[in-house]
Amino acid sequence: MSRTSDTIRSVSSEAEESTPLFPVVPPECQDLPPHHDHCLGCGPANPHGHQLSVRRDAEGVYARHTFDSRHVGAPAIAHGGAVATVLDDLFGFLLYTVGEPAVTRHLSIDYLSPVLLDTPYIARAHLHSRQGRKLNLRATIEDDHGHMVTTATALFLVVNIDHFFLASQRATSSDVPPTA
Repeated sequence: MSRTSDTIRSVSSEAEESTPLFPVVPPECQDLPPHHDHCLGCGPANPHGHQLSVRRDAEGVYARHTFDSRHVGAPAIAHGGAVATVLDDLFGFLLYTVGEPAVTRHLSIDYLSPVLLDTPYIARAHLHSRQGRKLNLRATIEDDHGHMVTTATALFLVVNIDHFFLASQRATSSDVPPTA
């Protein structure tokens, strides 16, 4: 199924009617839309980002990804922060399967082997458990031979959609003291 407007309904605040913050994707839709055009993890218009293309499956979500020279840490190895960005964004895609917006509270990553540049990987994430607002998530990154290079766990907290508008308002509030 394609990412057409008739398959994706956007939830938005009255204050930001033109900004689709949390698309609700029907369960039969396997291709998931980017969080927004400039998202560091999945935004197609972000030339510095990872531009993840994420799909839903029976277990959760997955993406094929190759880290490139923009993501270098040590020579020929992806920077740990770039790997963390991909994992955190992949966890964000699980929210389409949960059907509610949430934010990262805690992210823990185990780097089992170097994540090499110019090497194809598959990243997978799933909802491990839910306790009220708390979403316990798990993810892995494997190479094409099934060798696991990274595992991650995260705690996400379900929030009201207004959480994002309030954060934006606080950032632009006149209560913020000017910098010198």
